[in-house]
Amino acid sequence: MAPIATIGGVSVTRIEESIRPSLVPSILFPDFEPDSLERHRDWLIPEHYDVREGRFRTSVHGYLVRTAHHVVLIDACGGNDKVRPVLKRFHQQSHPWLERLAAAGVAPAQVDYVICTHLHCDHVGWNTRLVDGHWVPTFPRARYLFHRPELARWDPAGGQVDLREPRDPMWEDSVAPVIEAGLAQAIDAGHRLDDALTVESAPGHTMGHVKVRLSAGGEEAIFCGDVMHVPLQVYYPHWHTSFDDDPQMGIRTRRTLLDECAERGALLLPTHFAAPHACRIVRAGEGFSIQWIEPGRPG
Repeated sequence: MAPIATIGGVSVTRIEESIRPSLVPSILFPDFEPDSLERHRDWLIPEHYDVREGRFRTSVHGYLVRTAHHVVLIDACGGNDKVRPVLKRFHQQSHPWLERLAAAGVAPAQVDYVICTHLHCDHVGWNTRLVDGHWVPTFPRARYLFHRPELARWDPAGGQVDLREPRDPMWEDSVAPVIEAGLAQAIDAGHRLDDALTVESAPGHTMGHVKVRLSAGGEEAIFCGDVMHVPLQVYYPHWHTSFDDDPQMGIRTRRTLLDECAERGALLLPTHFAAPHACRIVRAGEGFSIQWIEPGRPG
């Protein structure tokens, strides 16, 4: 499996779990502008928007980063066998994700670190797998890095989760087993994993959400998690999602990210963009535009 990008000699490989039509635009984005689909249809359709379904097409994937010192997984998708009746896309799935990881040349025991940009179910699922009826860490030698405020947000013992509301057991099956196994490490914003990777605060979608900066050989890439869900948000950064903890904070974080990518030439690597998945951001008047990294793609 070929890397999606190489940044200063550090390879980045996308490990796909699924790609399919997801949410209706007006449900995902309360401020959705319907004419945006027509304005951008020349590149949006069919890869990023399914006309027949009337839904955005989104990917769920993690990124495998191989630095000079470590093998790192950034975001762990939805996982298999998870009970997710609230979010049907992730309910009782059986994806060949571990086989795709193997195709990239990595076994679970070779992963040194797992970084979850936040603790929504589609970013923590492969933290664990089901073995003999028990959830066990998928990556037995890894340190799982969790942003301290994000752990506090979701911990049922004292977090901000309203347990009276219907919820999927994300914490119980994908986070708690890692903590109980002694593999979890709570970190603060600014944590440096090695000389290439830095975890930085990116609040809004959740208040403990982070982005991960890869800096190597004078080049940069930013793994932005759910700061952005679909590429139209490059053109409409004021669109917040119906899942955001703090929509206005999320808008500010998104604008800052886009401005930084345009200023520094950093490669943008979101978790949910459909093909070609990664892009650079360029200024367009007072806003921004996409420049896909794959030759021949519109930008």
